[in-house]
Order: sequence, then structure tokens, then C-alpha cells
Amino acid sequence: TMYPHELSGGMRQRVMIAMMMSCEPKLLIADEPTTALDVTIQAQILHLMRDLRDRKGTSIMLITHDLGVIAELCDSVSVMYAGSVVETGTIEDILANPRMPYTIGLLHSIPKIVHSDEREGRTSLPIIPGQVPDPNTHFDGCRFHPRCPFADDLCRSIRPEMIEVSEGHYAACHHTDLTIISEDVESSFDIFSKEFEGVGGEVIVR
Repeated sequence: TMYPHELSGGMRQRVMIAMMMSCEPKLLIADEPTTALDVTIQAQILHLMRDLRDRKGTSIMLITHDLGVIAELCDSVSVMYAGSVVETGTIEDILANPRMPYTIGLLHSIPKIVHSDEREGRTSLPIIPGQVPDPNTHFDGCRFHPRCPFADDLCRSIRPEMIEVSEGHYAACHHTDLTIISEDVESSFDIFSKEFEGVGGEVIVR
């Protein structure tokens, strides 16, 4: 017999999942279920959740900043920025063909192991320059425009609606015609980041 305070973080997570599974819920809302756990325990938690989904048919709403967890468990994804959904689609849509600049910048910021010949002179990790705005601050236009390399007067004055860029895939951006090739957007972010630093901007990755 062990008291709750004697359990490790991973054991507590598994106990909570066991309590939840015993109820056989139709919907599980999991908010950062693997935060602060080591990789081995994370894998065990994800295995339990996947088993619950596959064997019991439980729907799972996963709230997380961990893109690896999203790729491992999710079928569809909604990307949020500053309190609003800015892109939604299948996991394949979001990871392989993102169309909202924030989503592309977010994926571009993931550290990658590449051969030295592929670094092209890069000495630092890719970033999204600037800061996430205060949710209480009013914006007439797109909330991402101060950090976006494609922002113009339209972006600053009119909030973009979610538009369907492919079947079941929606993005909130005035310039989805410029985001078809992710590599071009990534290059634009790299140039924009250098210009941002050059004018004394504070660079914070979020």
C-alpha cells in the first residue's frame, strides 16, 4: 500500500488514467498528460491512451504543446494562436502541408539533426521572432501579423476568416497563396528573423 504522495509522477498519471478507464468514458479530455515525464513514461502513458481509444472507442481531446505527442496519437489537429484556432485539418494536412504561417514557423522551429553539409551556414535554431500578444489586447487584424513575414496592411486591418485550402483543411490567413511551399515560408521566416533582430527586436520562441 502506498499513499499518493509516495508515487512518482508517472505512477500518478497511470493511476489517474486507470481511474478514468474504469468509467469507460466516451470522451477523454487530456491537458498536457505527458508534461514533466521522462521519455519512457511518456511512451507508456501514450500507449495506455491509444489502447483506450482503439479498444473502447473513446474519443480523446488532447491539449498539448508537444508536436511529437500530437504526431503519435492524433488523427486531426487544431492549431491555436493567442486564443484563436488558426488552422485545422488531419494530422497529415498539418504536419505535411501546413498553410498558416504560424503553423509553418512552429514546425520549422523543431530542432532537427542534419548532416553538416545541409546546414547551409546556419549557426542557430530557427525561430519565430517576437512575442505572443496579450489575449486581452484588441486587434483589428490578424493577431499573428507582428511576427509574420507576409504581413501587410490587409493583415493589420482585417481579421482573416478560416478558408478551406483543401478538402477538410482550413487556415486563417489572407495569403494562403504564398504558403503553398513550406520551404519558401521557412526561408522567409529566417530572413524576417534576422531583420527583426537587426532593428533591436526581442526574440522569444513560443
